[in-house]
Amino acid sequence: MQLPTKLTQRQIIIAGIVVFVVIGVLALFILNLRSGGGSASTATLVVWGTDSEKAFNDMIEKYTGPGSGTNASIKYTQIDPSNYQSDVLSALAAGDAPDIFEIGNHDLPQWRNVLLPMPPTIFAKTFNTATLQTDFPDVVSQDFVSSGYIYALPLSIDTLAMIYNKDLFNTAGIATLPKTWTQFENDVPLLRGVNASGQITQAAAAIGGSQASIPDAPDLVYLLMLQNGTQMNGTGGSSVAFANTSGGTGAAGVDAFNFYLSFANAGSPYYTWADSMGNAENSFAGGKTAIIFGYSSDLATIKSESPFLNYGVAAMPQPDNASDTVNYASYNGLAVNKNSPNWLAAWNFIVSLTTNPADENIYMTDTGSPPALRTSISAAEIGGDPVMSVYAQQALTAQSWYESNSAKIASAVNSAILDVLNGSADSTTALNEAQSEVNGN
Repeated sequence: MQLPTKLTQRQIIIAGIVVFVVIGVLALFILNLRSGGGSASTATLVVWGTDSEKAFNDMIEKYTGPGSGTNASIKYTQIDPSNYQSDVLSALAAGDAPDIFEIGNHDLPQWRNVLLPMPPTIFAKTFNTATLQTDFPDVVSQDFVSSGYIYALPLSIDTLAMIYNKDLFNTAGIATLPKTWTQFENDVPLLRGVNASGQITQAAAAIGGSQASIPDAPDLVYLLMLQNGTQMNGTGGSSVAFANTSGGTGAAGVDAFNFYLSFANAGSPYYTWADSMGNAENSFAGGKTAIIFGYSSDLATIKSESPFLNYGVAAMPQPDNASDTVNYASYNGLAVNKNSPNWLAAWNFIVSLTTNPADENIYMTDTGSPPALRTSISAAEIGGDPVMSVYAQQALTAQSWYESNSAKIASAVNSAILDVLNGSADSTTALNEAQSEVNGN
């Protein structure tokens, strides 16, 4: 065996340099792995949403301000709601999408492939699905958790509520607000105004019409279906089943659909609405409709059109003798673009923003929106604001269902409403056609 020759001093120096370089490269590689996703304290984040710039900029200032421990640069851009989805899709296609953007609570199935869920290995000790259920109402888990992963978190939860004209109720001699749908039906003749020709001069409520007059018509139908125990999805959860007339729920979906349509049926004793009466919010603001069913976000339009209108907000009516209260929510969650180079910083920002009551209070103050955190909901319930209290409390009983394509389903349900109203189909046929259209049958 030949022993190795003794290294020269020059060879030892060269070998030392090589070892030093290798160690340095490995160290940098390891550091890069650990800092993947962008440093939470120095990253530059771009956020898109539909809320006012003031609301987000106030929260950003708090997040990055003196004593915050972060030097992150965060830029928020407010996008017109009517163009929001197309703008985000265009940016994603061009590879120029923001790090963080909003998604609707019914839209996770459509966005999931372009989102990065919260990394459980990083947030396991500070936030997880169990924490989510502790901090937020159950509906958030229903909407934003898929296969055990959290995809978005909300700053607010909005629900459908009964918005009513106090003066018209007083004139009709109604001292107690309807808490059940039977009580609501009994109030319709008292609130409705009809002329000698049988035409409605004052609507008791905007219900029964299509989206031509009631923008939230599909949501109202979904709510009634859920309250009536309708099985909304088929086996496996991805298909729509609300028109099925067999199985454990019987004809619950069709019954709920008929109940909704009865208020726009001229032959019904509860007839009180027609699409020809125009936009429901405008009619309410003009004092021509006693009740509309809307979200808290609708109140700004009413206040703008009729600042002195004497109105109130009450909980949605429920079925008689219902064992559970059921409400319906519509809200947005903040999500992370899966191609964001700053995904770690993005999720740190979202978790900090949505789980901090102080940040939520800033958001509520700037936007007038109801809260999402359970602690803030409790505070709103006892805070003395009767309007905010209604919306906050209803978030706790809000339910959701799987919508593979919310826009497509809403369009199909709206078409079903129109088909019945114009006499081209009966309710059962129309609802079945809507279901078949959604399911691709």
